Amino acid sequence: MKIFKAPSKRLAFIQPKIDDGNLTPPLGPLIMASIMEREGWEVGMFDERVDDGALRKAMDFKPGVVGISAVTASVLRGKAIAESVKEASPDTVVVFGGPHPTAMPDEVAGWNAVDFVVEGEGENAIKSLCRWLTESGSESQLSSIENLAYKNGAGVTRNPRCDFMPADQLDSLPMPAFHLLDLDRIFGKTVHGLYSRGSRILPVMSSRGCPSPCTYCCRMMGFSIRYRSVNSLLDEMDFLISRYALDEIWFEDDNFTASRRRAHEMLDAIIARNYGINMKFANGLRADGVDAALLEKLKRAGCYSLSFGIETGSPKVLELMRKKMSLEKAGENVKLAKSMGFLVGANCIIGYPGETMDDIKTSLDYFMELDLDSMAVVNLIPFPGTEARRVCEEKGYLTPLANDWNNYVFDIKSPRVLIETELLSAVDVTKMINLAYRRMYLDPRRMFRIARNMKPRELLLGVKTMLSKIF
Repeated sequence: MKIFKAPSKRLAFIQPKIDDGNLTPPLGPLIMASIMEREGWEVGMFDERVDDGALRKAMDFKPGVVGISAVTASVLRGKAIAESVKEASPDTVVVFGGPHPTAMPDEVAGWNAVDFVVEGEGENAIKSLCRWLTESGSESQLSSIENLAYKNGAGVTRNPRCDFMPADQLDSLPMPAFHLLDLDRIFGKTVHGLYSRGSRILPVMSSRGCPSPCTYCCRMMGFSIRYRSVNSLLDEMDFLISRYALDEIWFEDDNFTASRRRAHEMLDAIIARNYGINMKFANGLRADGVDAALLEKLKRAGCYSLSFGIETGSPKVLELMRKKMSLEKAGENVKLAKSMGFLVGANCIIGYPGETMDDIKTSLDYFMELDLDSMAVVNLIPFPGTEARRVCEEKGYLTPLANDWNNYVFDIKSPRVLIETELLSAVDVTKMINLAYRRMYLDPRRMFRIARNMKPRELLLGVKTMLSKIF
């Protein structure tokens, strides 16, 4: 196989551009950046989502290794970045990671400009790989680095996958290297959902993984949920609030309420700290996983906005998605949260295999009854590695648009419908998505309430989106 050696102990993480309407700092690469700083490497973070000159600045940094983290919708832009890096500096080692390379390691590792792919959690693999690159390690040593894939002759070698990190290892990870970011620029562009109250916002993640078997999720962090200790999370929150003068924190857990006991324990500790800042859960809460006691603690902790991944109001489609949820209980809890003063949002998927027009109408009627403050309505994205994609491939449901990874984005302004079934055409799906937004956001009473809780920048973005639905 090819002989590798990093030209320098400089590592540049590059975040490819993606137009999905959300922007938060990438926690995975930032944690790996901290690890590599501990290893004595000089590390740079370059994010195209906030800086059009990120690639040029990354190359001016003269990295020996470039790390690119990509979801499906950004992987082709990541490929173009890799090609530019290799053209300018052939000896620079290019490493890919993230959800898409994890689901499609053979595809990404097979690209000419890519040297290595890290599957799954990358913290241990990136450290071992960079050591190997600087120590002129042997081929047998390379084959012992878990979670790694790379070209070997005409094929791709995939080393064994290691278990996901247990809780004690999560606690031992360093804090994300936010100091490498231009935070003034980030703070001005941070968005996840309609609402924010603070102006200096950073994310935290208190757990990894989710035990739910939902068929549309690629389960990047596994089915086994692993919790950081309360002290570990509080140490991070203490540091972030004092170091960066935060006035809001967003929780990015996949399933914060998987253990209600643990959620209570975490919230009790946050309340005792009396931070006096805002908190938001833009995802990670099950609508049937909360109750009055938990909602009361969320309120006391500073939380003002909750978003529930309900996904459908049709019992039949819910079963097809294998999302084990009580719609009745979910509806009761949404109304309870609203009665307690929370801004409450939900997600809705339209066009799932097996869904009919009547199912969609049932689903939308359900959501409209909840009197939500926001709702993200999207077509099904058949992400690689999901059960939903397997079904779509087997039944021939993928449309020509599905052949382009750039289309795997939640584009609420102009949906890119990636599957058609014998029950729903692409035109049907687009029509019903637009209908859902009109029903949701053109209700005068709801419009006034939403506008009252949005910042001018958020309101302008919302108006532009709704004009695209009307016209």
